[in-house]
Formats: sequence, C-alpha cells, structure tokens
Amino acid sequence: MKRWVFAAALISIFLVAGVMSLYIGTPMDVSDLKNFKGGKVRVSGKLVDYGRAGDNLYLILRGRDGFTITALIPYQEVLKVAGPSFQFSDEVVVEGVYNPANKTLYITTILKGCHSAYYAPVKS
Repeated sequence: MKRWVFAAALISIFLVAGVMSLYIGTPMDVSDLKNFKGGKVRVSGKLVDYGRAGDNLYLILRGRDGFTITALIPYQEVLKVAGPSFQFSDEVVVEGVYNPANKTLYITTILKGCHSAYYAPVKS
C-alpha cells in the first residue's frame, strides 16, 4: 500500500512539474520585443557588448533579425551572484521588466549566459 501512495505522489509531482514547464515556456527572442507592449518578460539574445555604466551593468542584446535592446542590472547584484571575475557567453537569457519607450529591459534575473571565472576549491 505504501508503494502505491509513494508512486502516486511521484506521478503527481511530475505532472505538476510538466504543467509548470508549459506555463513558464521558452524565452522570447529579443526581436519579439518589437511588438511587445512592455512588462515582465523572459528574453534570449546574442550578447553584442557589455560594460559598467554608473551603478549598473549594461548588456546590449541583439535578436535574430537585428533588433537590439539595452538590458540593465545593478552591478552589485552581479557581483553577489557571480563574483568579481564574471564572464558572459555569446547567448544570454534574462528575465525582467521591458520598457518599449526606451528599448530597455530592467533585469531581475540572469538565467543563462553569465559565468563566474572563479571556482572554489573542492573540500576533501
């Protein structure tokens, strides 16, 4: 009897995870923001450039058709998560709030494409 309850619980967990993955979905391409009215969004784009501007780290992201946006995140947040030796890959996936008036995405989370160059040694 306990095995059936355990199996039913596992099946329920996998069903919930499956439904959530459908709801969350895949990120939009930066080019899809051309017609986006603004708001919370998850977006993927090719990293063209990045650097520091005041208290923010900026990312210039390009979509498949060349549409480009600026994505901003507080520099201190990046340091907290990735450390001082962070690096970016060619493709970046971020989540945040998009403002179409100035083609700026205010990043809340970097989901893919930011790596720390520092790795702590493994404890033995």
